[in-house]
Amino acid sequence: MPNQLPYEIVRPTAAWAERLASFDEQLFGVDAWSIHSWCGELARGDVSYLVFVAPPRPLQSVGSILAVGGFNHGPDAEIATIGVASHARRRGLGKTMLGLLLEEAREKGSENMFLEVRANDAGAQQLYRNAGFVELGRRKKYYSDDDALIMGRVL
Repeated sequence: MPNQLPYEIVRPTAAWAERLASFDEQLFGVDAWSIHSWCGELARGDVSYLVFVAPPRPLQSVGSILAVGGFNHGPDAEIATIGVASHARRRGLGKTMLGLLLEEAREKGSENMFLEVRANDAGAQQLYRNAGFVELGRRKKYYSDDDALIMGRVL
């Protein structure tokens, strides 16, 4: 991987909600999840979330979030979110995150994985296609300013 960044993998709790909401807002703007939404998600028993955290810099108590990913459990699992910080893109973090989520879904007995991705996000679509996802349909106006493509794959 080009310029792989060092990181620790964390399973976030509700204590992470404010940091995750702030990270989400940087990535997704008006479509970001609120602190309240993150608290609700992290309290559920049928989801798995991972956070890639950079080592703290001098005089910092905690490192910055590099990437977040999560999925809803079940026979037909669904990726809830994958996001990579803008300064950390094109370094394999999205691919690594997706691979970990797919592996955990298989371990939990999921048979299929589905997701929605912005219709105008060619980079994310290519990441998913490279991981075996195919386009299954479209949700009109799923995002505030864009349609979503529905993608899926057998695990």
